[in-house]
Amino acid sequence: MRRILRQEKPLSLLQYKDVYPLMCRLFFLLLVASLYPYSLFAQQASGHRPRVGLTLSGGGAKGLAHIGILRAIDSAGLKIDYITGTSMGSIVGALYAMGYSGDTIEIEARQLDWNTLFSNQPSLKEVSFEERAEYNRYMIEVPFEYGKPKLTSGVISGEALWLELARLSWPVRDVKDFSKFNIPFKCIATDVATGQIVTLDQGEIVSCIRASMAIPSVFTAVKIGDRKLVDGGVVRNFPTITAKQMGADIIIGSNVTNGLRPADELITPVDILYQLGFYKDAEDFVKARKITDIYVHHSLKNYTAASFGSVDSILEEGKRKGREMYPVFKRLADSLNALYPEPPPLKNRLPLTPDVEISDIVIKGLIHSDEKFFRGRLGLQPDGCYTPDQIREAVLNVYGTRFYKQITYHLNPLGHSRSQLEIDVEENPLTYVKFALHYNSFTNVSAIVNITQRNFIVPNSRAYVTVAISENPRLRAEYFKYLGRKRNVGFGLGAYYENDPLNFYEDYKKSLEYRNKYAAFDIHMQYMLNRVMAVGVGTRWEYIRLKPKLSPNLEIDGNTKQLNTFFYYGLNTVNRKQFPTRGADIQLETGMIYNQNPKFRVHLQGEELPLDSLGVRFENYQRLLLKMNYYFPFGRRSSLHVGGYAGFNFNYDQQLVNDFLIGGITDFSRNQIPFVGLYEGEVNTASAASIQLGWQYEAVRNLFVIPRGSVALFDLNGLSATKYNYVTGYGVTLGYSTRLGPLEATVMYSDQARYLKAYVNLGFHF
Repeated sequence: MRRILRQEKPLSLLQYKDVYPLMCRLFFLLLVASLYPYSLFAQQASGHRPRVGLTLSGGGAKGLAHIGILRAIDSAGLKIDYITGTSMGSIVGALYAMGYSGDTIEIEARQLDWNTLFSNQPSLKEVSFEERAEYNRYMIEVPFEYGKPKLTSGVISGEALWLELARLSWPVRDVKDFSKFNIPFKCIATDVATGQIVTLDQGEIVSCIRASMAIPSVFTAVKIGDRKLVDGGVVRNFPTITAKQMGADIIIGSNVTNGLRPADELITPVDILYQLGFYKDAEDFVKARKITDIYVHHSLKNYTAASFGSVDSILEEGKRKGREMYPVFKRLADSLNALYPEPPPLKNRLPLTPDVEISDIVIKGLIHSDEKFFRGRLGLQPDGCYTPDQIREAVLNVYGTRFYKQITYHLNPLGHSRSQLEIDVEENPLTYVKFALHYNSFTNVSAIVNITQRNFIVPNSRAYVTVAISENPRLRAEYFKYLGRKRNVGFGLGAYYENDPLNFYEDYKKSLEYRNKYAAFDIHMQYMLNRVMAVGVGTRWEYIRLKPKLSPNLEIDGNTKQLNTFFYYGLNTVNRKQFPTRGADIQLETGMIYNQNPKFRVHLQGEELPLDSLGVRFENYQRLLLKMNYYFPFGRRSSLHVGGYAGFNFNYDQQLVNDFLIGGITDFSRNQIPFVGLYEGEVNTASAASIQLGWQYEAVRNLFVIPRGSVALFDLNGLSATKYNYVTGYGVTLGYSTRLGPLEATVMYSDQARYLKAYVNLGFHF
């Protein structure tokens, strides 16, 4: 029998014709028994049905090709008795062992955002509203613990991956012995201290899977018991030996790796170090391959372990291989079913997943954090009944505050659908120093430095200072303290400073050059409705300084101080920081400007004029600024961007000082209304409304082409001679998403300005 099943490579159609008569002879039991001492007949006589083991190798993204083999096995009706896996093979294998079908696993694989799951940063949707403005804007982030830089055992903690695995594993949440799964299962990890093989067959399934795929120096090691575990692929990437030890008589092995690389491919020191790490596995593979009866090798040389951007094509390669292997699986299934009749397998092997009643919540691992803060943000109550999605959202509500590096949980069954929720917490370091570089056509080059400190002065608080070192310097600082029973109320203190060029235009030609210094200090209260939405009120003291640099006729020199009491609303559901494809970003601020204290001197052709003679009055007025950006996906590569912007000053009799400035693609200046086709401030006005339409197309991975157009109406409040004025503009942006931030180059044109402009933005702006 083994001569029939063991294959060095997939059989051709002609070879199937040769094998088929031999398989038919299995029905003639006496003849088969005489030809094959170790035959199915012999096992039937002893009453033992041959057990079929399935082994799935590791291989990162390439491991998703295993799903095609599972679909072929399901289609053939072949019953699998044992499953073993390593790394990605452990994820796919565990899901199949729990009861998911190959088709269902494929659907899940296509829906998951693998790039986010294997990222070293949480996705934007997991971050709380109050943290989103500063989140993921920096090229380098260095954590400090007790004044010293702190390094971890890996770059990626994998919170998003862990939560997804917990969601998928909910049907077996109470099963701690993996032999009790629908199909008995084991996965392989490596003891990082000894380098020994660790076979995981009991405990928390999510932790075991996560340990099996913890690639050394990439993912953080997983502590299980008194051992720290990393990827099992280091020692046993193709665990057919483990399947044999479980009792498998016939072993099917699906392998997506190509073993050690040849010498001519070992070019860099990293290549050599990576190769050295897998010598032990290469030795183990020789033995593992020999005991494999049906060996399935996937030729995936065009992909790497990190090819998560090619999930669809890898899945298709796996399905192609599954179709190729289907005849082998079908004949084996038919032969076994003929000799050893069994009831037909259940179509739905996945256990029922009722809600669970949480009788108690235990939190472990808190050092710097306040447990009341954690429980308040968590929002779960003892004796409450919860679904897996509700528990996931509760965990994310805590995780989104960025106080924690990783939050994992498991349920300790107490019987009668009651469980204890045990949460294990790993805190982020309290201090981070962050660095970034930025270039913009408007502000030129900036080196940006940020220092963030949590639990500053008092617990449950976050303070940061960000400085842009440049010829156009900037500073932003904020102190934020969580309050309330659910810790969804915040008290904030803020400071801001910018020193920018401010140009004034006549008929879209620059006529005046100024320096504009703006400083502000504010106090505010904020209420977070959820992770993506907040409202607040506050008062801001503002200082505005205008200093002429080139002003040949009219010259305004001086400053004003004012108070601004405001209400604000924010919503942010965009899916990513760079080149988002879905979601909305809305910022609204409206309030009253009062207690102005102007100290300006006005000169016209060298002669000083009284400020009153210009008809300018610094009286109280009302202000509204609204910025809306919506992103609608169209397919996998393109999306529509709709932007709406409005700025209105009501009862306003000033000019220049508090005007809205239309122009510029990058939105980062006070009172700016972005507009493609104009540079910053080409139009200054007391009132404006604009709309922008853009089409974003990802030509190749991370490279975007974005044509867009804008139209704006301005001077809408009756301060000009006409009812309103308007301006139109167009542009095409070539953008590239990088670790440094977005790299964008734009060519644009305005019908009113009537000349072509170039605009460049490199990196995240301040």
